[in-house]
Amino acid sequence: MIKKNKMIFISKLIFFTEDNELIEGNLQIADLFDTQDVYLAIVARQSTINILKSKIPKEYTEKIKLVNRSSQNKDTIRNLKEKGAIFGFIGIVEEDAIFSFNCKMPLFNPERLSSGRVMISEKVKKYGLPIMEFQNVIDCLKAFEVHKDNYFQISFEDKFSVVSLNNANTYYRPEEEVRIKEIFETNLKGDVSSRDQRILLLLLFHLINEVTTNNFFDNVDYWGTFPSSNPENTDTSISFLKEAVRVLINGGPRTGPEILIRHSPMQAKHTSGALRLNNKSDKDFDTLIVNPNLINRIKGKVICIIDDYITNGYSAESAKHLLFAAGAKEVVFISIGKFGKRYYSTNYEIKGDVSEKFSYKFTNETLYTDKLSGEMFYNYDNDVEILNFSNLV
Repeated sequence: MIKKNKMIFISKLIFFTEDNELIEGNLQIADLFDTQDVYLAIVARQSTINILKSKIPKEYTEKIKLVNRSSQNKDTIRNLKEKGAIFGFIGIVEEDAIFSFNCKMPLFNPERLSSGRVMISEKVKKYGLPIMEFQNVIDCLKAFEVHKDNYFQISFEDKFSVVSLNNANTYYRPEEEVRIKEIFETNLKGDVSSRDQRILLLLLFHLINEVTTNNFFDNVDYWGTFPSSNPENTDTSISFLKEAVRVLINGGPRTGPEILIRHSPMQAKHTSGALRLNNKSDKDFDTLIVNPNLINRIKGKVICIIDDYITNGYSAESAKHLLFAAGAKEVVFISIGKFGKRYYSTNYEIKGDVSEKFSYKFTNETLYTDKLSGEMFYNYDNDVEILNFSNLV
């Protein structure tokens, strides 16, 4: 079915009208994907495919494949994914969204490219990743391939793990590496007006690679984010990334309510410096609770919390203590980047209902700088991986 390792499925209505008439001007889309070694396949019912076969120009029969919606093809796609193939779906109708969900492949929403000739279904609008041009889709597949190894990964015996995809440090680093890292930080930390949707899509596929290939995430039941220091700032880049991942892998909680809630503002961590080392997780405990609507559903579950960056690890530790106090079976904390080369593992006594009012007491902490049980948890070759984004950003 596939020789190259990248394939994009696409709605019939990109190349054909409702009446199955070819839109010749759109054949250039197939040229774009073909020149960048991405297979393109129209997904339709078999009866429709029988009609379309004869209408695709001979010189495009290798550039535009035809795939029916059968369960057998869905099984084939799942098997190819396990062997390293990368898929996506540019959808228009509801059946396109359902096909992508069943195959657990990213769904793209081409609404911003539409001239009004077709109506994009509500499912595609709601769950599809918005694209501004078809090149965005190709770049996303390339971003997926970039990620090979994490910069930071540490696991503790109490079923708690922390993962950071990238080295976020910029001091004494090459100019191009700094440029890429600063672009990432601007888009992860910025508000809606300063974000570049194209960059967020690249970061999303960077993240999707990790959560679909690292067995840390195989058993995750619920996905959440670590809340912003400002309780009113709920429309964050990280919330976008989390919800896209949750939908892709059919995780919980359904409809996307946040697991951790910031009920009061706290000083932004990147401005607090040494104060953060003194306060540890205290200020998070003063301003965070577990969502009361989810507290009874967390017990016995594996929870993954996503954040933009960690430095000393106190955000991850805060999430760990609150979620274990709520009865979580296992907690995984993943960030896009990590600053510094320190991680503090803390012990706190938590008493009370963590969805309402609770008390806490700091007991002790252990600083990790290089190894745990003889195992290195920093990958100093990670900066080479970052440079592979150079032509994408």
